[in-house]
Amino acid sequence: MAAAKLTLACDGAVRDILYLAIRDYARAAYPQGGSDCAQVACYTLLELANQIEAGIADELSGLEISKRPRAMIRAAVQYHFDRVDAEHGGVSLRQRALFDELLREIPVTRDRLEAAVAADYTASRPAAM
Repeated sequence: MAAAKLTLACDGAVRDILYLAIRDYARAAYPQGGSDCAQVACYTLLELANQIEAGIADELSGLEISKRPRAMIRAAVQYHFDRVDAEHGGVSLRQRALFDELLREIPVTRDRLEAAVAADYTASRPAAM
């Protein structure tokens, strides 16, 4: 039987994007006044965001969570980067890929995040003539 746990291994820079993305998504996808199921999903995501915020240190560390909300976390990350791309007119393909790695239990650190941001920035700018 497969393990029902997922270990998120990251540092504070990645943690901050992750828990804020989950919070924003929870509030947008499951607004107050929705169905009971929607309110449970919202509560679950907000609790997960709190757990990530409190459980991952500024240096590389891991936090074990249930695998069940993995699809919702992935949706939250996509929602976050969709908004960032729309706001800044950029493309965040490499950053999205990093967060996908995080959900596959591959550690993600500030250095890797900064490199992905730089690569995405370069890819989204027109080449000089």
